[in-house]
Amino acid sequence: MNASPEIAFEQVNNLKNWEKWSPWHHIDTAMQLSYEGPAAGANAKYSWKSKNPQVGEGSLTIVSTIPNDSIHCKMEFKGMGSSYSSYKFTKVDNGTKVTWAMDGDGEGMPWYWKVPSKYMCFFMDKMVGPDFEKGLNSMKAVAESTPPPSKAEFKIEATTTTAQTVASYRMMTNAKTISGDIGNSYARIGMFMKKNNLKQNGALLAIYHSYSPEKIDMECAVPLDKTAKGEGEIKVSEMKAGKVAKLNYYGAYDKMEGAHNALHKWIDDNHKKMNGSPWEVYVSDPMNEKDTSKWLTEIYYPIE
Repeated sequence: MNASPEIAFEQVNNLKNWEKWSPWHHIDTAMQLSYEGPAAGANAKYSWKSKNPQVGEGSLTIVSTIPNDSIHCKMEFKGMGSSYSSYKFTKVDNGTKVTWAMDGDGEGMPWYWKVPSKYMCFFMDKMVGPDFEKGLNSMKAVAESTPPPSKAEFKIEATTTTAQTVASYRMMTNAKTISGDIGNSYARIGMFMKKNNLKQNGALLAIYHSYSPEKIDMECAVPLDKTAKGEGEIKVSEMKAGKVAKLNYYGAYDKMEGAHNALHKWIDDNHKKMNGSPWEVYVSDPMNEKDTSKWLTEIYYPIE
C-alpha cells in the first residue's frame, strides 16, 4: 500500500474503520453491528448479525497490538467455535506491506465438526483467499486516500472507563528529577505487591494532581488483580468508572505537552468541565520497544 504503516495500522486497529474495507461488510451492508469496550486497540470488540449465510453471526475482539507493527484478533462464530486472525504491517520503500492471516485450533467447535475441520485446511485458501484479497484491496484504497495525520493534531474521543483497583504512591517531584522519582515509586509499589502476593492487572499509570515544571504532584499506580490493605505510603484504592476525554499519544514521554494542550482545548471547545485529575497509561514497555515513535500512552481527562 502506498501509505505509511501508521495509516494502514489504524484501518484495522479502529474497529469502526472495518466498515470501509471489510469484504463481509460489503456482502451485507444491512447487517446489525454493535460495539463494546474501547474504540480501538486491545479489548475493542464488535459483534455482527446477518441473515446472509455468507456472513452469519459472531464477534471479533482485538486481543493484542504492537503499534504500527501488528494486530492479533479472536473471531467467534455462532455455532462454529473460534479462530484467530493476525495483521502484520511492514514498512517498505514505497509504503507498507500488509499481511493478513487466519488460523484456528477448533476452540469451541461442536464435536461433529472436529474431524471435518482437519481437512478444511487444504481448501482454506480457496474458501477465504478471494475475500482476503478483496479486503486488502479495499483497505489499500482507503489507506491511500487517507491524508497523513498532522503532528499538531490529535484524535480525541469521549468515552467511559471501567472501575479498577490500584496500588499507588503519591509524591512531589519536578521536571528534572521526574524520571528517577517515577522509577523509585514503581519499585516501592512492586515491593508492596510482592510482599502481599498481588499481581499486576494492566499497564502502569500515573495520575497528575497538579503540574508545573518546578512542582509536580503526581501519583504512580499499578492496577491490581485483587484488593488489599495499603501499607505506609502505599495506598490501595479504586479508580471509579466515569466519563473521560481520551487521546492516544505515540512518541517519547517528554514530548507530550502538545497532546495535553489538545485535550484542554477539546474540553473548552466542547463546553465540558474537568471532574478530577488526569492520568496517563503507559501501554508500551520501553524495555521491549526501543523505537520511541511506537510508544503508546493513553491520556485520560475525567469530565462531567
